[in-house]
Amino acid sequence: MIPTVLRIPIATALICVVTALPASAAGNGIPSYPNAVNKNPDLPPSSPLFQVETTDAAATVDAWYGARLPKICTHQTAQGGAKYACPNVNIMITPHDGKTLITQMATGGLFGQ
Repeated sequence: MIPTVLRIPIATALICVVTALPASAAGNGIPSYPNAVNKNPDLPPSSPLFQVETTDAAATVDAWYGARLPKICTHQTAQGGAKYACPNVNIMITPHDGKTLITQMATGGLFGQ
Protein backbone atom coordinates (compact mmCIF):
# COMPACT_ATOMS: atom_id res chain seq x y z
CA MET A 1 0.00 0.00 0.00
CA ILE A 2 1.27 3.50 -0.89
CA PRO A 3 1.33 5.93 2.05
CA THR A 4 -1.14 8.82 1.74
CA VAL A 5 1.62 11.42 1.54
CA LEU A 6 2.94 9.91 -1.69
CA ARG A 7 -0.44 9.84 -3.43
CA ILE A 8 -0.35 13.32 -4.96
CA PRO A 9 -1.31 14.17 -8.52
CA ILE A 10 1.59 14.49 -10.97
CA ALA A 11 0.58 18.08 -11.82
CA THR A 12 0.92 19.01 -8.14
CA ALA A 13 4.34 17.38 -7.97
CA LEU A 14 5.51 19.33 -11.03
CA ILE A 15 4.27 22.61 -9.55
CA CYS A 16 6.26 21.84 -6.39
CA VAL A 17 9.43 21.22 -8.42
CA VAL A 18 9.06 24.37 -10.52
CA THR A 19 8.37 26.61 -7.54
CA ALA A 20 11.41 25.16 -5.77
CA LEU A 21 13.77 26.88 -8.25
CA PRO A 22 15.39 30.04 -6.90
CA ALA A 23 13.36 33.12 -7.83
CA SER A 24 16.45 34.87 -9.18
CA ALA A 25 16.94 32.10 -11.74
CA ALA A 26 13.31 32.03 -12.86
CA GLY A 27 12.24 33.69 -16.09
CA ASN A 28 14.92 35.96 -17.51
CA GLY A 29 16.56 36.78 -14.18
CA ILE A 30 19.86 35.32 -13.02
CA PRO A 31 21.69 35.60 -9.73
CA SER A 32 23.63 38.86 -9.48
CA TYR A 33 27.35 38.34 -9.08
CA PRO A 34 28.46 40.15 -5.89
CA ASN A 35 30.56 43.31 -6.21
CA ALA A 36 30.20 43.47 -10.00
CA VAL A 37 29.91 46.92 -11.59
CA ASN A 38 27.28 47.69 -14.21
CA LYS A 39 29.02 48.46 -17.54
CA ASN A 40 26.05 50.50 -18.79
CA PRO A 41 23.95 52.15 -16.04
CA ASP A 42 21.24 53.00 -18.63
CA LEU A 43 20.43 49.27 -18.89
CA PRO A 44 18.94 47.73 -15.73
CA PRO A 45 19.64 44.08 -14.82
CA SER A 46 16.20 43.14 -16.20
CA SER A 47 17.21 44.26 -19.73
CA PRO A 48 17.43 41.59 -22.47
CA LEU A 49 21.14 42.43 -22.79
CA PHE A 50 23.05 43.36 -19.65
CA GLN A 51 26.77 43.41 -18.79
CA VAL A 52 28.67 43.77 -15.53
CA GLU A 53 32.39 43.68 -14.76
CA THR A 54 34.38 42.34 -11.80
CA THR A 55 38.03 42.14 -10.81
CA ASP A 56 37.55 38.47 -9.87
CA ALA A 57 39.09 35.84 -12.15
CA ALA A 58 36.86 34.23 -14.78
CA ALA A 59 37.34 30.82 -13.10
CA THR A 60 36.03 32.25 -9.80
CA VAL A 61 32.98 33.76 -11.51
CA ASP A 62 32.37 30.51 -13.42
CA ALA A 63 32.44 28.48 -10.20
CA TRP A 64 30.08 30.96 -8.48
CA TYR A 65 27.48 30.70 -11.26
CA GLY A 66 27.94 26.93 -11.51
CA ALA A 67 26.94 26.60 -7.87
CA ARG A 68 23.85 28.83 -8.20
CA LEU A 69 22.25 28.23 -11.60
CA PRO A 70 19.67 25.49 -12.16
CA LYS A 71 21.18 22.18 -13.27
CA ILE A 72 19.17 22.44 -16.51
CA CYS A 73 21.67 25.08 -17.74
CA THR A 74 24.39 23.71 -20.01
CA HIS A 75 27.97 24.76 -19.40
CA GLN A 76 30.85 25.23 -21.86
CA THR A 77 34.35 26.61 -21.43
CA ALA A 78 36.70 28.10 -24.02
CA GLN A 79 39.67 30.48 -24.10
CA GLY A 80 39.65 31.09 -20.34
CA GLY A 81 35.95 31.97 -20.26
CA ALA A 82 32.65 30.15 -19.92
CA LYS A 83 29.08 30.10 -21.18
CA TYR A 84 25.90 28.95 -19.47
CA ALA A 85 22.92 28.33 -21.73
CA CYS A 86 19.73 28.33 -19.66
CA PRO A 87 16.13 28.11 -20.93
CA ASN A 88 15.59 31.89 -21.01
CA VAL A 89 19.06 33.42 -20.80
CA ASN A 90 22.67 32.89 -21.84
CA ILE A 91 25.44 33.98 -19.51
CA MET A 92 28.89 34.65 -20.97
CA ILE A 93 31.91 34.94 -18.65
CA THR A 94 34.83 36.52 -20.49
CA PRO A 95 38.28 37.63 -19.29
CA HIS A 96 39.05 41.16 -20.55
CA ASP A 97 41.95 43.49 -19.70
CA GLY A 98 42.66 41.84 -16.35
CA LYS A 99 38.98 41.85 -15.35
CA THR A 100 36.02 39.59 -16.06
CA LEU A 101 32.95 40.60 -18.06
CA ILE A 102 29.66 38.89 -17.27
CA THR A 103 27.15 39.27 -20.09
CA GLN A 104 23.52 38.19 -19.79
CA MET A 105 21.47 37.90 -22.97
CA ALA A 106 17.84 36.81 -23.19
CA THR A 107 17.31 33.90 -25.56
CA GLY A 108 14.68 33.97 -28.30
CA GLY A 109 15.98 37.17 -29.86
CA LEU A 110 17.31 40.40 -28.46
CA PHE A 111 14.00 41.23 -26.79
CA GLY A 112 13.17 37.70 -25.64
CA GLN A 113 10.53 37.28 -28.36
